[in-house]
Amino acid sequence: MSKHPSAEQLLDLFNWASPAMLVTDTEGAVVLANKAATELLKDNAAAGAGLPGALGIDDYAALLAAGAPVENLAASFAHPDFPSGYANVGFGDVDGATYGFWALRPVTTHPTPSPAPGEGSSTAQAWISQVDRASTAYTPAGADAVPFIQAYYDRCPVAIHLIEEDGTVAHANWKDIAIVGASEQPDTYVGHHIRRIYADQDVVEDFLGRWGEDAPIIDFRADFLNQGERVPVVIFSTANVEGDKLKNTRCFVFPDSHPDRERDRVKALDLSF
Repeated sequence: MSKHPSAEQLLDLFNWASPAMLVTDTEGAVVLANKAATELLKDNAAAGAGLPGALGIDDYAALLAAGAPVENLAASFAHPDFPSGYANVGFGDVDGATYGFWALRPVTTHPTPSPAPGEGSSTAQAWISQVDRASTAYTPAGADAVPFIQAYYDRCPVAIHLIEEDGTVAHANWKDIAIVGASEQPDTYVGHHIRRIYADQDVVEDFLGRWGEDAPIIDFRADFLNQGERVPVVIFSTANVEGDKLKNTRCFVFPDSHPDRERDRVKALDLSF
C-alpha cells in the first residue's frame, strides 16, 4: 500500500476539503491555498499574503525555529460570519526548503448534522455551502502542487483519512494513525472498517449513511478510541462522489480545543424523534 493517496486523491483532498488548508514559506507568506482558505481568509489567502499576521499569530518565527507541530492556536479570520477559530501548523521540507503546513477550522454555532429541529439555520451548513459554491476566483491546485500536498499530509498536525464505499480506511496520515493509538502497528487500523475507532457506534453508523449520500459532517464533536480510551475530536468530513458512487471521503479530524464540552448528537441518538 502506498504511503500516500494517489495524486488524483491528494488534489481532490486539498482543493475541496472542508477546512482551510495552506502552505507558507519561511516568512509566513502563502505559497498554496485551497478553496476553503479563499472563502475563510479572502485576500489573506492570496499568494504572497502574510498568513500568521492575518491570523493574529505573532510568534511564527519562533514556531518555525522550534519546528514542532502546534495544535489549536486561537486564530482570527477575515470572514464576517466566521471571524474566529483555530489553527494547526506543522513544518517540513520540500526540495530542500522549509514550509509551514496549516489547517484552519472556523467555529460554528452548532454542527451539521444536528438532531435539534429548533436550532435554526446551522452556520456549519452555511460554511460548507460557501466552500462548495462555484467560484471563478479559485483556480484548483494542479499536478505541480502534489509534492507540497504530500508534505502537507506528512507534516500538518490534523488527522486525515480516506474511507472507501464499504467503510474501509484506505489511507490515513501519521496524525490519524497516532490519534487512534496505531502508530506502532498502522495495519491494525488502515485497511479495516472505520467503525472500530468510534466510541459511539450510533454516530458512525449515521455517518456511513451520510457519506454515501454526499452529506457533509462539519464541526462535529465526537469521541475516537485510542487503546480503549476516549479521545475528544472535532470532525470536518465531506465525500468525493462521482456518478452517485462514493469514491472516498475527505475526513479531517482535529484534537478538540474544548475536550470537556458535551459531544454532539445525531438524529439516531435523539430520543425526541
